[in-house]
Amino acid sequence: MSAACVSGCRLAAAWRVVAIVSLLLAPGAARPETDMAVWRLSGASGAMALDPMRSYAVLASEATVVRPEWRRVVEILRAKYEADVVLYPTGHPEQALPGLRRLFPNYACFVEPPETCGRGFVLTLHRLTRRLDDDPYGDLLWGILTGYAADDAARIAALREPLIIRRGATSMGPDLLQRLDVGFATNENAPSDFWQKPAGAAGVAHRAVAPDAARALAQAFREIPVDVFYTSGHATERDWQIAYNLPGGAVTHERGALCAVSADKTRYPFESPNPKVYLPVGNCLIGHIDTHDCMATAWLHSGGVVQMIGYTAVTFYGYMGWGTGLLFEDGRLTLSEAFFLNNQSLLHQLARRFPHALQAQPGTEDYRSVDAFRQRHAVRARDELGLLWDRDAVAFYGDPAWAARYPVEDSAADVVLTRQGERWTLTATVRRDGVWEDPKWGGRPLAVLLPFRLRDIANVACEPAGAALVTDRFALLPVAGRRKTGARYTLTFTAR
Repeated sequence: MSAACVSGCRLAAAWRVVAIVSLLLAPGAARPETDMAVWRLSGASGAMALDPMRSYAVLASEATVVRPEWRRVVEILRAKYEADVVLYPTGHPEQALPGLRRLFPNYACFVEPPETCGRGFVLTLHRLTRRLDDDPYGDLLWGILTGYAADDAARIAALREPLIIRRGATSMGPDLLQRLDVGFATNENAPSDFWQKPAGAAGVAHRAVAPDAARALAQAFREIPVDVFYTSGHATERDWQIAYNLPGGAVTHERGALCAVSADKTRYPFESPNPKVYLPVGNCLIGHIDTHDCMATAWLHSGGVVQMIGYTAVTFYGYMGWGTGLLFEDGRLTLSEAFFLNNQSLLHQLARRFPHALQAQPGTEDYRSVDAFRQRHAVRARDELGLLWDRDAVAFYGDPAWAARYPVEDSAADVVLTRQGERWTLTATVRRDGVWEDPKWGGRPLAVLLPFRLRDIANVACEPAGAALVTDRFALLPVAGRRKTGARYTLTFTAR
């Protein structure tokens, strides 16, 4: 069977392929009929996101949908979003392109068992979802829905209530806990450190643990239902090391079950079933599903993770990992939006600085060695190497339309989009002092997801001046340095 679109209303019984005769050009928020309109894209009153209803595609291979347990996952998503279903030949997700082009959805979720979700699958999805139109940027928000068992994917697919991040954990010290109601932290540079912030506490309590934080970490996960977990340091598909280049224990897995193991080999099994998101922003390989039983599937199975990002290769540059975390913590974006927009920011960097690299298509084997990657693709500059390496190597697992976000009232800026005729203005007003610059990559753009698709974009200008970008799906405003409450950034353009 070639790639085909399956009608949402005919899925339950025979998976009959039907023709799609009419589609909305710009699904999502309603376009105005008047010449002037205003959309508040974020702020204390709430945030506007793309609408997934009837603009959501569920994609699966022919081999996947004949397995009843995985077909059930597809059906849950189809019913949840009144979605269309696109099937592709087994092992060839790229052949879903005609169906995606006809639908042009806001979201696409690829449902597959873990055996087919390796690095090559992730590379293909990044490239596939940039090919719906002629520009080099992403055309929709996407995710991979899988798990140690199909029941994991079904549980994730059934979620409807959004997650507001108020409780969290991190391996990078106590700073994150200052903005959370409850949480705990380890220190990858000092294995005996452990911090905890109880409910109602104004501050964070520190204690020394021995021989390392493995036991305390397992106990905390069992007792505290955190909403988010951040990690850095060394990792593989088999483990995450609690300390960096020090004997400090690890979190491992076996048959889908997580276990903390201290340096003295004592094991502390744990489960953490409440829904959470996982950002291993600085970890190598932890997002690589190389076998049915690996770290990613264990977190999805016994760790309660319903969305996560993760490198499918080693990480040395970190733009996709750390950058997604930075955008997410800004407060305006869901995790899937932060992942999508950070990838577009990376592509914008390549287009401006190394445009020839946009055409490079590294294969799965290229990621086995950074030096071999550099030589094979004739990469000279370190930034070019890092950006190209990160471009397609990070996975997003979970339903991309399900919302996990920090409280909107904590967001760094209010963003308002206005239209008068064919002239559009995007204004960002700073709500709190801070820094829109990171030490490694300098100024990062203020990334904004547009609530509907635009056409015929032209006459782009911004204040302060810089390399702005507006596509049919998103906008990037160049910002840098310190931000001050009340400062404004303005982007103007024409579009239909």
